[in-house]
Amino acid sequence: MSVESIHVEGRLYLSLEVVAELYEVKSVLLREAYDCGLLGTGVDHERTLCIAAVQLERVATIVQLHQGLGLGLEAITQRLG
Repeated sequence: MSVESIHVEGRLYLSLEVVAELYEVKSVLLREAYDCGLLGTGVDHERTLCIAAVQLERVATIVQLHQGLGLGLEAITQRLG
């Protein structure tokens, strides 16, 4: 059974796979964005990386910049700081 969501200290976290499905992107893009520090601090739960649900707006921005404008993660990182 895969982890879809968990609560840690009252905050909702979603697995990268679930978030990727929501935004119709490959989870590898989100993993790379996470590794670049674009998605805040996540939690590793049962060998599944989860990000805070409050980061969903940030994910939407990253996806829009990547798919809509064709920017790579380096350019997105520079743009978003």
